[in-house]
Amino acid sequence: METNQNILIKSTVEEPKQQSYDTLKAARIAETLRELLDPEYILLFGKLANGTPHSDILAYDLLVITNGPAHYSWYDAKRYLKMKLPYIGHGAPYINLYIYTRQYLDANNTPFFYFARKEGIVLHSRSRKIARPRDGFDFGYAVSDATRYSGIFMPLADKLAGYAERNLDRDHIRESAFAMAQAAVYYYRTLFYVYHCFEADSCDVRYLHHRLRTLSGELPLLFEADEYYPKQTLHCLNNFATYAQYDFDFFVETDELARHLDLVKRLGEVARRLCERRMELYAKR
Repeated sequence: METNQNILIKSTVEEPKQQSYDTLKAARIAETLRELLDPEYILLFGKLANGTPHSDILAYDLLVITNGPAHYSWYDAKRYLKMKLPYIGHGAPYINLYIYTRQYLDANNTPFFYFARKEGIVLHSRSRKIARPRDGFDFGYAVSDATRYSGIFMPLADKLAGYAERNLDRDHIRESAFAMAQAAVYYYRTLFYVYHCFEADSCDVRYLHHRLRTLSGELPLLFEADEYYPKQTLHCLNNFATYAQYDFDFFVETDELARHLDLVKRLGEVARRLCERRMELYAKR
């Protein structure tokens, strides 16, 4: 009886790993991106491609490789998809676009590109074959690099959040606001680096959140409005980063500041868990 129970438990744990995607929907997305960007190829990777998980929640993770600089950014391309295919999100509310040139791809040998190219499903290609990376990726270096980066910036973010908490009084409003804004930037940028092994191209927390929001279902819960309660923390953090640094008349009520700080601290907890989980994946490989 004990053996049968173990078998049952094992099967229920492994079963959810298999995911599928809507081939028609994916083809429409790929065709629309082809019209806009004229890429060399488009790969669907991550859980929907039955590959190494990237997004934690249901999302089309797409690697788009162009021959030269694209005329539109990933954000503009997402807006274009939303206009051209307004109902494409039904059943898959998120689409993540990673648009890079072939030159950038060749110069950055990272786990992110390795997983996408090794396991990704071809949705569009100018040629018949896609050059897949060889086996034997140096995950040891990936673990070391991610650990080094996280070891520098995660403790710094924690210190900034701690400083903000210790100075939640009317005499230190500027210092507290600026410190928590910088803590959020470091949490997001560390999370980005651990998953991609190259630097994020922005310090705007709204931009970083939008880029990383599907890595955990908790991130949208923390910072995105629902039908009942608007949430302005990300917008406020951007203002704190700018005005608290230079404006001597900057002021915000301590109660409001404390609410934002609570979310920043929870962001740190989520980011730390995700980073640790990703580095464990590298170590197992």
